[in-house]
Amino acid sequence: MKKPDGRGRDILQSLVAAGKPGRPEDGSPSQARPSGAVKAMSLGLDRLSAEAAQAKVLREELASRETTQELDPALFTASIVSDRISSASDGRLQQLKAAIAENGQQIPVIARPHPTDEGRFQIAAGHRRWRVAQELGLKLKAIVRKLSDQEMVILQGQENGPREDLTFVERARFAMQMETHGFDRDTLSAALSVDKPEISRLLTVAQALGEDLIVAIGPAPKIGRPRWLQLVKGLEPAGAREALDEVLGSSDFQSGDSDQRFAMALQAVGSKQRTAKRRLASPDRVAWVEKKGRQVRLVSDNPAFASFIQQRLPALLEEFAGSAEAKTEKQSKGSTR
Repeated sequence: MKKPDGRGRDILQSLVAAGKPGRPEDGSPSQARPSGAVKAMSLGLDRLSAEAAQAKVLREELASRETTQELDPALFTASIVSDRISSASDGRLQQLKAAIAENGQQIPVIARPHPTDEGRFQIAAGHRRWRVAQELGLKLKAIVRKLSDQEMVILQGQENGPREDLTFVERARFAMQMETHGFDRDTLSAALSVDKPEISRLLTVAQALGEDLIVAIGPAPKIGRPRWLQLVKGLEPAGAREALDEVLGSSDFQSGDSDQRFAMALQAVGSKQRTAKRRLASPDRVAWVEKKGRQVRLVSDNPAFASFIQQRLPALLEEFAGSAEAKTEKQSKGSTR
C-alpha cells in the first residue's frame, strides 16, 4: 500500500474530525456521522503509523545486536596476552571437549578483527573453546567486536576470570604479561578485578618465577599464594635454580599433573637449601646424623659411602649387639615394664 502524503492525511483527518458525534456549540443537531469508508481509512492510517514506529524500533535493535558467526578456526589467533596455561592433563578442558562434542558449542567466543592481518581475527575470550573446535574439526561460533588493545585485555580478564576460575599463578602470569605489553596498573586492576596492592603481589610472584618455570609447572589448581611464595623463597639461595632444573628435566616431573609438578619443584629447592647449609657448616663430611624426637637418621649424599655402609651394616649390627650400649638399652627397657 502506498503511504498517503501529508496533504491527503490532513484532509482525511478533517473529515473524521468533522464527523465525530456530539453537539455543536450553537446547540444545533449533530452533523452526520462519517461514512464507513472514511472510518476504515482513518484506522488504516493509525495502523500504518504504529507499524512504522515498531519497524523503526526493530531496525535499531537489530543494528545494535551482535550477531554470532560460524567461522573457520584457522582464521583466529590468540590474544596479545595469555591468561590460561595449557596443560595436557587439564581435566576441565577434556570436560569441555566432551560437552561440545555432544551438544555443540553453546557459548560463542569473543574476538576482534586482527589489527594487522586483514580477514583474520584475534580472540579475547574463549581460547579453550577455540582449541576444542580445532581438535574436533568444527566451525567456531564467534562474536566479533571492534576492540582496542586496552578494551580487549579488560574484556578478556572480566570474561575469563569469573567464568573460567583462573588459578593464582595464571592470574599472576596474566598480570605480568599485561605489564610487559605496557598496560598501566589501572588497566591491570580493571582486567583482574582486584586492587593495586594485590596486583603488586601477583607481579612479585610471577616475576620471581619467570615465564618458563610457570609454564613448566602449569596452572596448579590446588596451589594458592602462600605455597607459591614459599617456592619463590626457596629459589633465593645460590644453586637452587640448578637443583630445580634437574627436577624439571626428569621423567617423573614430565609425567606428573600440575599439582604434582609443583610439589616436586618445591621439594627440590627445599632439599637443595638444606644440603647447602650442611656443606657450608662442614664441607669435608660425607655423612651426618639427624635427630628428630626419638628418631635418628644417618644421612649422606655420597654414593660411595652409602655403598660402604650397606656392605658393613650386618657386621656393625652384630658388633652393636655385644656392646655395653646395647646391654644398657636392654636393661633400661626391662626395668620400665
